Amino acid sequence: MLNLLTGCLLLSLLHAAIPNHWAPVLAVARAERWPLRRAVGVTLVAGLAHVLSTVLLGLGLGLLGWRLSAQFSQFAGVAAPALLVLIGMLYALSGPGHTHPDPAAVRPRGRVVLGLAATMFLAPCLEIQTFFLAAGTRGPMALALLMATYLVVSVGAMSALVAAAYTGLRRLNLAGLARHERRFTGAVLVAVGVAGFFVDW
Repeated sequence: MLNLLTGCLLLSLLHAAIPNHWAPVLAVARAERWPLRRAVGVTLVAGLAHVLSTVLLGLGLGLLGWRLSAQFSQFAGVAAPALLVLIGMLYALSGPGHTHPDPAAVRPRGRVVLGLAATMFLAPCLEIQTFFLAAGTRGPMALALLMATYLVVSVGAMSALVAAAYTGLRRLNLAGLARHERRFTGAVLVAVGVAGFFVDW
């Protein structure tokens, strides 16, 4: 389970650092001249919406993993790590990272927060789903722990990046990370999958 948690932590940090997860909120905050407190608050709302849609998908996959491991004892020991390696390799070879629609076009003040949250909710991240499937083979508590880790780390990191960029770290340049997002994601998935063959989930 430790390798799944470590992989989830790394993927959550990588996921949050991609600029299209937090830069649109920062752009709207500057355009609307929001104070730092409101900018971070809106980031929390948008981040929670984004993570919620991702976790809802993951819940279904995690329960599927739980059912499969109950029926096929080899699923947890062999199939789940193999699946992580396979999907990791596909991610690494699939081109640039995923994108989210640009919510900065939402202008009327009363609709800005709703627009940001809706945009993020409708674009769940799929790369973490394999972790949820694998965690499901360990049971509901393991799945819940992984989901909680993903939620806290992703939303916390997005909010911290908005706060850092807002308060003056304008040289914070993570755009290059977006170009290699799938390679980094694939590497994390493959590493956790390979570890799964040698370490008990």
